[in-house]
Amino acid sequence: RERNGELSISHWDGRILKVEGDFDIPEYEENIIKIGNAQEIKDVSLIGIVTKIQDTITFDRQDGTKGYVKSIEITDDTGSIRVTLWGDDTKLKVSKGDVLKVIGGNIEYDDYATSGYRVNTNWNTELRVNPDENQDLIEGLNEITSKLGPITISEVQDHEDDGEEVDIIGRLITINDSHSFQRDDGTTGFVRSGDIADSTGKVRISFWDDKAEVDYGIGKAYQVENARTRLGMYEVELNVGKTTRVIELTDAESSDLPSFEELEEQIYETKKIDDLDEDDMNVKVVARILELEDIREFERQDGTKGRVRNMTVGDVSGFIAVTLWDDKTEIPYDINEAIKIQNPRINYNDRSNRLELSIGNATNILQPSYKELENLPDIEELQETLYTSKDIASLELEDRNVRVKGIFSEPYIQRMLIPKCPICNHNIEDEDEEECPNCGNYIDKPKYLLMLPGKITDDTGEIQVTFYNELVEELLDMKHDDIVALYEEGDGDFGFMETKVMDIDGNTLELLADITYNNYDEEIK
Repeated sequence: RERNGELSISHWDGRILKVEGDFDIPEYEENIIKIGNAQEIKDVSLIGIVTKIQDTITFDRQDGTKGYVKSIEITDDTGSIRVTLWGDDTKLKVSKGDVLKVIGGNIEYDDYATSGYRVNTNWNTELRVNPDENQDLIEGLNEITSKLGPITISEVQDHEDDGEEVDIIGRLITINDSHSFQRDDGTTGFVRSGDIADSTGKVRISFWDDKAEVDYGIGKAYQVENARTRLGMYEVELNVGKTTRVIELTDAESSDLPSFEELEEQIYETKKIDDLDEDDMNVKVVARILELEDIREFERQDGTKGRVRNMTVGDVSGFIAVTLWDDKTEIPYDINEAIKIQNPRINYNDRSNRLELSIGNATNILQPSYKELENLPDIEELQETLYTSKDIASLELEDRNVRVKGIFSEPYIQRMLIPKCPICNHNIEDEDEEECPNCGNYIDKPKYLLMLPGKITDDTGEIQVTFYNELVEELLDMKHDDIVALYEEGDGDFGFMETKVMDIDGNTLELLADITYNNYDEEIK
């Protein structure tokens, strides 16, 4: 067998003979030391309850072969000590709460250990799990065993300090994508957050570095050992790092947990859009995407880059604006797609006098179940229900999502491309500017807003209309990047667009639009 990089033979080609005679052979006396009395000494025996198990770590030896090391903690009535296992011993079948007897270990000084010492095993060490002997000592450890085991998730909130270790069993309700960050020492770290729940509640859980790269599954049950508490802004959260074990449970092992669907109903209150209130918490909205804008990049006050994206979603009761932030902007979305939004932040927008949803790291967007989709119409039905048809004379300021039908005319192509700062999205007067007048950042190349103004006329009157980005692409049957490329090739001349624009001049269009105020003309548009 292999231990600590050395091979040993556990059998030998010989015989042990019992012979008669009067030999002075001393009786073997086993000396099991108490953990609290640990000091630097070799070839000792200890016995304790396994109170912590860490994952096996693989490393490269100098000769290029793989090595394996694993740490566990054992505890008796005098203290705790870390036991380091090597090679094949890392495969030892042992669980929290088992009794472990270590025979022939070496106690060494350890700067990083709480007790100041650790037990290092070697090829001559024997490890016995739940031994039959030493029952008098084992019985004295029963009180330690009774204090082990997972706590309920609601009990996590009873902890008042950072860094306390807890064990829980729960079902993963949400999980975000992993993202990287730079540490102060210049190294790159990774973190991934989610929510885990049992019948008593849910807790925020963050997976760090290697633990962030594991393929976790929403709805699956996990036992999390040695997670560390962190005092968040509103509640206690859990950190899962190098010393934490995350064990996926089978259906049999997690049979006492509620199902994913039961937990979701327990945690989140399902609401229609029209029933939402400002500062609602732990609500769930099932809706369909009605409008979707491009991702925009911006710079925060601390110099870091952020991303934002806007969309509008609707259900049978109404529609609402949604703002997506950072990683949530990267999820692939499509018009008419049904989504389930868990735990959005609900804000009141003073400018629009409407509620809005803000989607950050604490919010999750999932695919609804078939049951949740039963009462959600498709986009055409929603538009018929939510978008009021009006003639132009009936339009009023702040009308939103109204349906207007008329003839498009007087397209204006001379300002089709509006140069913007790629960092802060601020308009740039001179597209050759090298520095943004708003944020001061260097501009290698501006990004362009695609815009096509004109008029819509029906039997009751006319009104200004402006199309942006995807709608201009649809009207002209051209891609944004192609328009920019032709514009730059023509040195800023839009003559190449005249034929395209003339093709749509005079067409009858049906629009779903918002009515705003044009300060320049002092008219609605």
